[in-house]
Amino acid sequence: MTQPGLLRLLHIGIAAICWVVFVVKAADLVRRPRHPGLRSLVVICLGLSVALTVGIPPVYAAFDRLTDVPNAAKLIQHLATLTAAGAISVMLVGPDIARARDRDRDRPGARARGRGRARARRRIVLGCGAATAMTVLFALAPVDVSEPILFADRYSTAAFIPQYMLVFVAMTTLACVDIALSTWRYGRHTASGALRLSVRLVSAAALFGIAYCLYKALYVAGRLLGHTPADGENAVSTPLALTAVILGATGLALPKLGAAAETARKRLACLRAYRRLRPLWSDLHAAMPEIALHRPRTREPLAILDIEYRLYRRVIEINDGLLALDIAAHHEPGPRAAAAAASAVAHALRTRDGRALEAADQPPERSLDDEVRWLVMVADAYRPGRLRTTTPTNRSAGT
Repeated sequence: MTQPGLLRLLHIGIAAICWVVFVVKAADLVRRPRHPGLRSLVVICLGLSVALTVGIPPVYAAFDRLTDVPNAAKLIQHLATLTAAGAISVMLVGPDIARARDRDRDRPGARARGRGRARARRRIVLGCGAATAMTVLFALAPVDVSEPILFADRYSTAAFIPQYMLVFVAMTTLACVDIALSTWRYGRHTASGALRLSVRLVSAAALFGIAYCLYKALYVAGRLLGHTPADGENAVSTPLALTAVILGATGLALPKLGAAAETARKRLACLRAYRRLRPLWSDLHAAMPEIALHRPRTREPLAILDIEYRLYRRVIEINDGLLALDIAAHHEPGPRAAAAAASAVAHALRTRDGRALEAADQPPERSLDDEVRWLVMVADAYRPGRLRTTTPTNRSAGT
């Protein structure tokens, strides 16, 4: 496949990802409509999605036919790009970021919020003015033939287009400089981890955006001076733009992806512990079915859906069984203590006479995580296998 074909596929793939992220963020905004950061993220994702989508040549041509305005898609693409970059800039220079940054510097939060709001308002007014100027200049320009791929090569020297490009490049550069400076400063006050990586990726995206704007400006200047690059404007500007979008979108999505990955990691750890406790729990439940609280809500293969609750129940039920067998929990658990407890459980179950569960001394207070680790050690040391018993049982319950 040729390089343009690969770039086209990459372009379409990034546009699809941006629409998916937009839908996710919009759904979050419906649930939390007063969250200012989410509002900015929705605008950013929408701007990037629209800019990338109308830049796909078949979509570009179809949009021009639909509006009956040649190259209207190019104006929408540039305005959407300006909107996305401006929204990131406003989010980063706005009151929330300013308050967080100045709080770290021991400055009054109200004054920081005021400065942030003033900066954000200036960026919004400036952006609206630039969008209006671009629309007027584009309407005056003689761009009468739709050109989805080589627009800059064909029209960069046409009347009003250099001025149009100057406004677009200047505003996009300003937004990217805002983003680069704000993320760099904010990143120094951010704890290590996914959030810091996210900030650095957005900063790198801003640098690629600045490179894209500088190349655009140099290309138009070169064309006005009579120099025409052999490869055309898209050969450099498109990879720069796509790289900036990939880095920026990844950076914006990384905190949520990191949180989702951490949740998945914890659930898998809970599932492993839940399954390792099963042999011990099964023999305790076979001997004392009354330790089971109630029937689980889903079948065993679907345990991952409510694994935290299931694991919590299993810990309680095992502890109830150990208490009924009068097996004390060690204050300083370890492998030797776990082996001793496992042996005591096996012996108590073999010699048990069918008595109902009785009250016993409570185990020492430990966190759920510590209790899970202790019982997993006991379960790993417990090896007699599932016991058969003639004690009447109620097999409808179980975890």
